[in-house]
Amino acid sequence: MSARFLAGVKKNSKFSDELIRLLPKTDVHMHLDGSMRLQTLIDLAKEQNVELPSYTVEGLKKTVFKDSYASLEEYLGPFQYLVAVLRTKESLERVSFELAEDCYTEGVRYFEVRFGPHLHVVPGVLSVEEVLLAVNRGLSRATEQFNKNDSDVVEGIAPEYRYGMIVCGLRYFNENLGPVYQHFMEMFSHENPKKVFGLATLQIAKTAVHVRDTHDVPIVALDIAGCEAHYPAADHADAFIYAHEHHMNKTIHAGEAFGPESIFQAITACFAERIGHGTRLYDTEFFHPETQIVDKEKYAAGIIRFIANRRICIEVCLTSNFQTDPFLRENVTKHPLPKFLKDKLSVCLNTDNRTVSATSMCDEVRLAVDLFDLSRDDLWELLYNGFKRSFMPGSYADKRVYMEKIKKFYNKICDEYGDK
Repeated sequence: MSARFLAGVKKNSKFSDELIRLLPKTDVHMHLDGSMRLQTLIDLAKEQNVELPSYTVEGLKKTVFKDSYASLEEYLGPFQYLVAVLRTKESLERVSFELAEDCYTEGVRYFEVRFGPHLHVVPGVLSVEEVLLAVNRGLSRATEQFNKNDSDVVEGIAPEYRYGMIVCGLRYFNENLGPVYQHFMEMFSHENPKKVFGLATLQIAKTAVHVRDTHDVPIVALDIAGCEAHYPAADHADAFIYAHEHHMNKTIHAGEAFGPESIFQAITACFAERIGHGTRLYDTEFFHPETQIVDKEKYAAGIIRFIANRRICIEVCLTSNFQTDPFLRENVTKHPLPKFLKDKLSVCLNTDNRTVSATSMCDEVRLAVDLFDLSRDDLWELLYNGFKRSFMPGSYADKRVYMEKIKKFYNKICDEYGDK
């Protein structure tokens, strides 16, 4: 579906569609609920008596899953239907299995799937721990099958398929988002709501560490997502301190609907090692209305240097950014990705939400190489950063060995299908 943003753009002849499909890729910013197959949504809705605006794939594309959205808030609208069918162990395992299938089929060798466990919890019926275990069963089963059935993997020609899991808290929620949120709001009815949001994320972090350590589940990081404006990352600092103290990685959605201050707070208050989206990094107009910063250009430049020096990776999601930002949608070549590359920031490409954005990793690569006329070296940097800055489970020594396999396999594919 990348063609909708490529009108009038010349196809980059250095990369055939087949080459893009075969190249080893990562997807480290991808939401489980936002990446469900539409037919699966229909199947599960019928099984669970969940009402949908339409019960055909075509009908859902017309009424819910649009080519573009007026804002980030509207973009999040379709999730009410996706989440509604993901409150059983069976549905979570099925959707996780199918997502892994979809990733591996298009040449994604390693991915990290993120989700908010509380969105799927049913108090007294389905716990956070059971949600995490169900998702892992689906991912593990698909990964085992692909590694067993891919002859190139078996023969050692290609790197094996791998995955990690990222748990998300929400910057903001209310009692209408799901059963557990109603429970939270009732239990803490006399507490400051922002403190409740932070407590919820802390509970997720503690359960994730327990499940990781007790059941050997590859939960690799903590994240917060949702409405960025008015709901700062600092409200969740206790959760990220807990994750930090228990050797869990941190990535945070920031700089998507707010500016450099939000990104810097995610890094300094919550120890973020990667930033989800970061499209407002250069935008000095998106400071807090009551900011005390006078020289905004200098402040933004300082943050850019800080991120570059610390090698904090920016998880770029082109299609999602075009859909949620009216300016970028009308001016696709104004996306900051070229600036990120020019300033030598660590950047990788991702899908965000395969279904809500109607995209894939092949689509995201196609968009990047065509819109910005990337070279073979440019693309290698983007793809390799996905592996290098991943939170891959296991030892660092093992990760280095794996990355060497990726490098050899990448060169092999380029020699066979690309310009030599």
